[in-house]
Amino acid sequence: MSEPTQPETLDRVLDAALSRAGDEPVRFDVAAGKAALAASLKDRAAHPVAVGHRPRRRTRWLAAAAAVAVLTGAALAASTFDGGGSSATAAEELVKAADLASRVVERPVGPGQFRYVRSRYEGISVELGSGEASSTDLTQEEWIPADRRGEWLFRNKINSVEWLKGHEGSGRPEPGTSFKDGQEFRGDCGNYSYFAAGQPDRCTDAKFSNPTPEFIAALPKDPAALLAKLKDAGQSGDSGALVEAGAALNSGQYPAEVRATLFRAIALLPGLVVTDKRANLDGKEGVALGLKHFDDFKEIIIDPGNGDYIGSRATVAEDLPADRGGLEKGTVRTSSAVTTKVVDSLGAR
Repeated sequence: MSEPTQPETLDRVLDAALSRAGDEPVRFDVAAGKAALAASLKDRAAHPVAVGHRPRRRTRWLAAAAAVAVLTGAALAASTFDGGGSSATAAEELVKAADLASRVVERPVGPGQFRYVRSRYEGISVELGSGEASSTDLTQEEWIPADRRGEWLFRNKINSVEWLKGHEGSGRPEPGTSFKDGQEFRGDCGNYSYFAAGQPDRCTDAKFSNPTPEFIAALPKDPAALLAKLKDAGQSGDSGALVEAGAALNSGQYPAEVRATLFRAIALLPGLVVTDKRANLDGKEGVALGLKHFDDFKEIIIDPGNGDYIGSRATVAEDLPADRGGLEKGTVRTSSAVTTKVVDSLGAR
């Protein structure tokens, strides 16, 4: 494993912060971040940048370590969602999925074993102000030991990087992540070397996206109480609760009975609608359910036949101007899917 340079480490910290919008587990100080943002906005108001000399800024998404999945091979196609949908139908689909999930009997992770989580993501990076955009397809794998204090393993593979049709630039596009192709990291408690100094390890820093056994055991069994906890963590109302639920489900670490309660909690969201009845991830068709969250519709996708959580998407809600990326309504900005199983050794599949 190669150690990152200081610029690479800073770049990964930035990527991790940006990935918060893509539902990925992130480690940063929220209060400090808000203070830094407020200071930056104040400084910008006092020292405005001349329009003719405004630097172009590239926004990247990053599928952070500790996520999970295997994604569709069908690139980032347009979503079929047109803004309509039935809230009643969404709730019915989730309750049905919860009933199915609650009957699942899963293999526990025994002593010396590992939870293997495989993730495949596609995401769009945009050059703000230029109209240029590219798509990155990558696969990430993580092995989490039964004893979380043990050694974790994370691997990254970049499958492809290409210009988004209609948003081509010159030369070859850069990947939407600073992780290199084939790069891997190891660390006790999942404390990988690219983490910023002083960040808490994943044995103690429990949250929906990084659940410890103690965190899971303490979650409310009542769906309404769990929804309140999701809202508190999301900090942006109903859509924030859906984002938190998606982050939890993407972690691949919740037992079936807790996933069932998560489904029932999400079903209580009044504005949740079915956005697509034939959403496809990794060759699996499912029902996409979503809410508008800032510029996007945030969606989770479930298999109505067995109650499995398949993955998540973020779909652009309205045409965006060039200074906000220039993406068209219906563009799937990010897409992921999740598979997980128990293996007997580190690195085994």
